[in-house]
Amino acid sequence: MGAVSRQNPSLSVTSEHSLTGEKLSLLAVFAHPDDESFGPAGTLAKYASEGIQVSLVTATRASAPTAHELAILQPQDIVIGPRDRLCACRTSGVRRGCFFDYRPGQLTRLDPVQIEDQLVRLIREVQPQVIVTFGPHGLAGDNDHQVINKIATAAFHDAGDPSKFETHFREGLGTYTPQKLYYCVLPSSLVARWGVHGLYTIPDDQVTTVLDVSSYSEAMRNALYCQRSHALDYIRWLMEEQHAQWDKEYYVLVESRLTRKARREKDLFAGLR
Repeated sequence: MGAVSRQNPSLSVTSEHSLTGEKLSLLAVFAHPDDESFGPAGTLAKYASEGIQVSLVTATRASAPTAHELAILQPQDIVIGPRDRLCACRTSGVRRGCFFDYRPGQLTRLDPVQIEDQLVRLIREVQPQVIVTFGPHGLAGDNDHQVINKIATAAFHDAGDPSKFETHFREGLGTYTPQKLYYCVLPSSLVARWGVHGLYTIPDDQVTTVLDVSSYSEAMRNALYCQRSHALDYIRWLMEEQHAQWDKEYYVLVESRLTRKARREKDLFAGLR
């Protein structure tokens, strides 16, 4: 397991800046600590290697175990803790990883404004031009994924609104307006090739942005091995035994404050650098 925490040597590069001279920054927002391994793991590694400040926040400290997992997993395999998150962040080049420390499977019972307050505070602090999260249905209709999608979308709009969460200003923070919001998605054709059922997909023609992450396969594979879950074990099996190719990652550009918007992109920072 020693190789798991080895970072990609290409992560040490000069910083990237936007057309206005500000430091380029990306914030990934997810519900569970292993969520990024299902979509944007290569994206995080790619942009970290380019010198972009990559931050990752999850609402919970552990993934909610399914009934099947509770029946077959050992206790130590159920909870994904800080060490697993630190390992996954290091292999992907994430500079800052944050937890909101809620319990998995409980987000629907919480006041969404409470969670958005924390997320808006983080956005105003790290000032990302780009925010990524799962789509409205998550990957498989997970309730926590759906909650975080709504909160991340609201926070994208509200972080630049001076009438929202005014207590932040007493903490020395100001408003900040992110430029682009993306949903991380799976196109139907890809999942069909995998032969996987139960994942939420979108028609291929709705995908706006495709990233080539083939150069970061080692970082992606190492991030998978940092964490244990039934679903991640299945993805590892697909990659190793079925030779499923995970060399591209797919997004829908949901919101953009740029005046010029390309119909098809190969870069989440298109128009910003």
